[in-house]
Amino acid sequence: MKRLLLTGLLLLAVALGVTGGYFTGDRFDTPSATPSGNAAPLGDVSPSEPALPVKTPVPSNLAALETGLDYERHTFTVAPKGQPSVQLSIQTPDGWRLTRDPEAPGEVKFLDKLRERGVRVEADEPATRTPAEASAKLVVDLEQSQAPENDVRIVSQTDGQIEGDDGTTRTVSTLIYTYIPNKSLRYVIVRWIATGDDGLTTIEMSITGVPQDAPALDEVLLNATRSVHETG
Repeated sequence: MKRLLLTGLLLLAVALGVTGGYFTGDRFDTPSATPSGNAAPLGDVSPSEPALPVKTPVPSNLAALETGLDYERHTFTVAPKGQPSVQLSIQTPDGWRLTRDPEAPGEVKFLDKLRERGVRVEADEPATRTPAEASAKLVVDLEQSQAPENDVRIVSQTDGQIEGDDGTTRTVSTLIYTYIPNKSLRYVIVRWIATGDDGLTTIEMSITGVPQDAPALDEVLLNATRSVHETG
């Protein structure tokens, strides 16, 4: 089976200036969580100039995304850099529209009508790391790429297994964090999935919204995790 990589967790109205693919600004059986207590800020950065004060987020006036959403299946083709095209299939909420970025042919995004929530999916060839390794790397990337004033806070970091809708067991790692890319606090879930027998990450997906969306975003994530497949 060709390996896939669905990349993680969108920050929509603007895209996350992290490693290519994560949304910023205004771009889970549930795994057992690593004990973490309250959301913790990432380690301090020692800039050459005095750091700006941590932003105070402007409260979002968005009504929380409701659970119990209806879903539809999408089939699409992506072209990872330097690799053959891959056809993927996944379920996302009804009405979330597929969008593409000409500069990122290896991914697609599904955005709600407000462009405030979304799912980002990327095919990654070849698979070379476990879900846990990918999760650990993103923590480092966030620390290195995000300015201290954006107040990146890790909410949870988990490992576990989920059954796909085809009955196979999928090993997953999940990282949830919040940050303030512009004015509002964004809630980001990134999940790495190993669908093959070698335990290497074949799918990475990101689901993004605002903190009050958390229960519904968990539902979207689970549906996407169970339903994603390579179809061609």
